[in-house]
Amino acid sequence: MGIIYDKARVLIGLFILSVIIVWFIIINANKFVLLLYKARPALSGDLPEIQEKIRTLSARYGVTVPSIYITEVELPGSFIIGRDMHRTIIVVPKRLSTLLKSDEVEAVLAHNIVQIDNNIRKRTIVALITAIMTMPSLAIRWGAAFTGFGDYNDPAPKLFGLFIMGLTAPPAAALIQSLSKEDYDTKAITLSKNSDALICAIKRLESNNVTGYSSLGFLCLIDPQKETFFEYLFNVHSSQKIRAQKLRRK
Repeated sequence: MGIIYDKARVLIGLFILSVIIVWFIIINANKFVLLLYKARPALSGDLPEIQEKIRTLSARYGVTVPSIYITEVELPGSFIIGRDMHRTIIVVPKRLSTLLKSDEVEAVLAHNIVQIDNNIRKRTIVALITAIMTMPSLAIRWGAAFTGFGDYNDPAPKLFGLFIMGLTAPPAAALIQSLSKEDYDTKAITLSKNSDALICAIKRLESNNVTGYSSLGFLCLIDPQKETFFEYLFNVHSSQKIRAQKLRRK
């Protein structure tokens, strides 16, 4: 009986520890997302035009100005996360300012700002969970390259990565698709007052799209470029043509 009680105490202890760890991760989801995408706080001299646009759009929309973070990682676009509507963070990839014209950048940032609502905490948690779930397939392929067992694009690591993605993508995509749908495109042009700039931004970003961030599209203006058919499960945006037609009617 003593052995049974000892095992029960160990199991209870592990369960409590697991709950604490999960709770800690959820509470600090925004910080973990920043770590995943290697984002750092923007200094006063970093992308000053973008910082000014964020302050102006936030004031116009009537929300607290987000903290601004910058990343060197080539993401499909900027995105916003937060603990609540008053504590948000906008992550801007440095390449955004070189890819887009000034009015297009403003339209993209407006698309981020209008996502500051009561669902932002839930979206941040989902962003962290789905990023962690889809990471193993990439880790396997990079691991093969760094350990000398093949190149990132060699058939064997690629096939094994595809197998792992096949296991993780459906539940991760289901989490994203379960989120409430909002017409952020329409809200963005209402805020920026420039539908043509948003249409051009979508076109230009899709022409310079990147792979490897399949679960991030629901936070960005566009869905990332796909490498496998499993990644199409994460799509949340309509085609460029349909979005343009809809925005021109507004």
